Amino acid sequence: MAGAEGYRAKRLAERRSRRWGAYQNLALYVLAAAVAFGAVLGAVRLAHALRQHHVPPSAANYLALVQIGGGHDGSPTAAVLVNNAAQGTTTLYTVPSDLLLTNASGEYMMAGDVAAEDRLPSYLGRLFGAPLSYRLNLSYGDLERLAGGGAFTVTAPTPFDLQMGSASQVFGGSFALPAGRLRAVLTAAGKGDADQANAQVAVLGGVLSAGAAVPQGRRSATVDALAGEQKGIATADARDLLRTLVSGRVTVARLPSVGKVSDGQFAWRPDGAAIMAQITRNARGFRAPYTVIVENGSGAVGIGRLVVDQLATMDVDLPAVRNAASFDYQVTQIEAGPKAFGVATQVRAILGHGVVLAGNGLPATTVIVVVGKDITAKDLQ
Repeated sequence: MAGAEGYRAKRLAERRSRRWGAYQNLALYVLAAAVAFGAVLGAVRLAHALRQHHVPPSAANYLALVQIGGGHDGSPTAAVLVNNAAQGTTTLYTVPSDLLLTNASGEYMMAGDVAAEDRLPSYLGRLFGAPLSYRLNLSYGDLERLAGGGAFTVTAPTPFDLQMGSASQVFGGSFALPAGRLRAVLTAAGKGDADQANAQVAVLGGVLSAGAAVPQGRRSATVDALAGEQKGIATADARDLLRTLVSGRVTVARLPSVGKVSDGQFAWRPDGAAIMAQITRNARGFRAPYTVIVENGSGAVGIGRLVVDQLATMDVDLPAVRNAASFDYQVTQIEAGPKAFGVATQVRAILGHGVVLAGNGLPATTVIVVVGKDITAKDLQ
């Protein structure tokens, strides 16, 4: 009898053990399904969040480096694409090979010596006082593809003389340039000091105009292909930058600089004030130590915008123009916060009008310029 009881107890324990094991397995299956569902849901939410927060380059201000050629592809050409989203303007600034740059130790070097290197963004970032948000690397063949692959028109208001092989050749006015000669022209040495820089502006302008004229379907296919070949940049961002280049709304100009001869050697010396106005303040996240707020106190249409344009050479934040409390100000008032009297004095010197006053209650690093009737549009031209 005792043996039978022991047998039944043993069988009951086995049933309980099997039942418990089944419960455990079921719980593990449910847990695994929940984890898998959570992972999928999390991935969907993450992708949605990334899509929601991703801002394409063209929707904001940015500086983007465009490096062309180098290595086996011939002498490099560099340019900086600058986007001002608020004003809807985009400019491609060519970087002359004989532009003076400085390294971290303050030593001078020519841009052409580092144009194909990974260090170029840091050199230009030092010059601009702001980082470059994006970087495109293109070959001269890529430029040919963007231009449509055939001959395209180049307009050169200022003629340039290039050393083409054993002879020099002068280019000027409007002329057709076969895409196959694009690399030879962009990499040729100039006979005069400014010839190569002028060639860069004219030829790249022709490339972008030709690219904008390519039929949309073929243009989109080329852009998509080139964007997919980029490294170190999201394909979507590369596509947006390339689309912008061939959008037909990009102006091409030389990076603000002044050509000078020193000790018998010619070099382009950066124009700091113009670089601040045209490039640095368009950098993403640009922040300056001082803020200058311009108010229209005269009622003259557009006068505030003209004043802002005059002050754009200063290393200051310039918020959108606003109206003053009235349009009856006869004299321009430049009100300065406790730490901003030096900036207010600079504003007075640039405008040539106004009186500097203590701004009661203003933040320490803020200046308010209330434009009066003593400043006219003619004064600011």
